[in-house]
Amino acid sequence: MKKIATVNGVVVKGVLMGKKIGFPTINVDFIEANIGFGVYASLVETPLGVYKGALHFGPRAVLGITEPCLEVHLLDFSGDLYGEKVVVHIYDKIRDTQAFDSLDSLKRQIRLDVESVRSAELVL
Repeated sequence: MKKIATVNGVVVKGVLMGKKIGFPTINVDFIEANIGFGVYASLVETPLGVYKGALHFGPRAVLGITEPCLEVHLLDFSGDLYGEKVVVHIYDKIRDTQAFDSLDSLKRQIRLDVESVRSAELVL
């Protein structure tokens, strides 16, 4: 996959919905993201290592939140990164954002997104 952007930011607390549905995310407070709304493959440099991630950039319609956010589900990661600086390397888009009629349909799609990222060849 081709790298299309890099975003630097600090991990901030979100609404914790990802954790509640089994896909915890880091929410990145950023200055600018020169990408369109969608779901992307990513590599995230953290103080604890580099992790593949399924990145969502855009509003969270299923939660009724219209302001865009940048959140990443880090594959094979557990821990706390609140307040830490991270570098998010963003690769090709996996899909556009879409509306979901339920949290179950959102979870099904996230599972597919994670598998796409897991199988992707990502190089810093």
